[in-house]
Amino acid sequence: MKGTLEEVGDGRWRLRVFVGREAGKVRHVNRNFRGTKRQAQSALAKLATEVEQKEVTATGAGKLSELLDRWLEYISPQRAPYTVYEYSRLIEKTIKPELGNVRVDRLTGRQLDAFYRKLEERGLSGSSIHQHHSILHASLGRAVKWGLIATNPADRATAPRPARPNASAPTVTDVHRLISAAEADGDAVVATAIALGAVTGARRGELCALRWSDVDWGRQVITITRSLTVIRAQATEGPTKTHQRRDIAIDPAMAALLTSRREYQERYAASVGAELVKDPYVLSRSSDGSAPCLPDGLTLAYARLAKRLGIVTHFHELRRFSATTAIAAGSDVRTVAGRLGHAERR
Repeated sequence: MKGTLEEVGDGRWRLRVFVGREAGKVRHVNRNFRGTKRQAQSALAKLATEVEQKEVTATGAGKLSELLDRWLEYISPQRAPYTVYEYSRLIEKTIKPELGNVRVDRLTGRQLDAFYRKLEERGLSGSSIHQHHSILHASLGRAVKWGLIATNPADRATAPRPARPNASAPTVTDVHRLISAAEADGDAVVATAIALGAVTGARRGELCALRWSDVDWGRQVITITRSLTVIRAQATEGPTKTHQRRDIAIDPAMAALLTSRREYQERYAASVGAELVKDPYVLSRSSDGSAPCLPDGLTLAYARLAKRLGIVTHFHELRRFSATTAIAAGSDVRTVAGRLGHAERR
């Protein structure tokens, strides 16, 4: 089975395999691919094999399971590893077993509504079902752009609305109480994390990935370029959620806290006869600063503190606290959005 390979941009390729004739017309299967030429050639060979084994239909639309695989492959370079992992997990666990064998060009809104009802009957929350709907809507929308189907059937389906969380952004008093409680517990890591989260609005993975080289004492800024994610118990560093670099100014109080944190790390290392690594993590419990604090650990420690103090909130709400305090101080919404690392929508 022969195919053709066409480079359509830097590291972007169009794969095409002849699959036969239908009603006198030549039919092909087309796929977009990102990677090196050698990787694209391997992908083309794999596609040709799938066509030969009739895993791809002659119309090119194929099964939903195939579309989902192609969509994941397409979005992976632009999304955070943990996001892709979560999408893949939901696709393999729930969507493929129920809808994977349905032809994309025969999928209806009624089928999707029935699928959502089934998930509801299994006890899934509205937020979880809505996440499944988002995956289906995005992948089917890509199928429309690829010319596999004319319209998006997910536009004709309705997923349950995600429930509004009960947690709310902490107040200034709440933040002070949380930091003080962490310090009283002798947990300098969590105290620093709460202060950094409240001041910078950084995501927990971004905070965990911070190293001292990211703190520019001369310019009085913290630079955020990476995020720490944990997938299958393996911690890895990658780009931020929106692949943005952000420079966030730190005030004298934050600078003093960071200075205190650095001095504590140095004293702790000396007390156990260790030596800090060349570029330690800011949030690290290891004596040499080589191992970062993990995002779930921050969330759990924060939740325990909040519960003990009777504050109904969770760690992510520190981003909202940062935004509301910045706006109250006179910052415009666009500046705040950039500080928080929100993707620009056009």
